[in-house]
Amino acid sequence: MRLNSTMIRYLSQNLANRIVKSKAVDTEDIEKIARIIERILTAQIELEKKIEEEAHKILRQHIREIEQQGVSYQKMFNIIKQKLAKERGLKL
Repeated sequence: MRLNSTMIRYLSQNLANRIVKSKAVDTEDIEKIARIIERILTAQIELEKKIEEEAHKILRQHIREIEQQGVSYQKMFNIIKQKLAKERGLKL
């Protein structure tokens, strides 16, 4: 499921509230914490999008081989995406 900006904002605010209530940080500035969380989530989602685009590009370059071998495009996409994510330090 792809998170849109409204969902990211909601999750960030909710997480920030929980973090402040738990006294896990030395500040009570919920908005500041929410903005930080929102930036992190957005950056991770953008990185995942780039990885997906790269995986599709790789697959397009090898589409004939994939079709000849009868391998599932989606299965190969997931394998390549996982490999690229691992190389870039992104946990999916």
